Amino acid sequence: MPKQRQLKEPSDFERMRVFQQPISIFLQGELIGENVIIESHDEEIVLSTIGERFVKANCQFLSKR
Repeated sequence: MPKQRQLKEPSDFERMRVFQQPISIFLQGELIGENVIIESHDEEIVLSTIGERFVKANCQFLSKR
């Protein structure tokens, strides 16, 4: 089973965006997004390639390593 690593820094999100690596997103411990590909991100929001918006302050973002 692959290890999961939490995305915290802007560079973590940018790496996942550039290499189009899927991430998992949790809100209050509940999985709300799986195999999400980041289209763009800023200090507050992560936007997926299918138009979903996730608030960085409310969610936990995990990459599969």
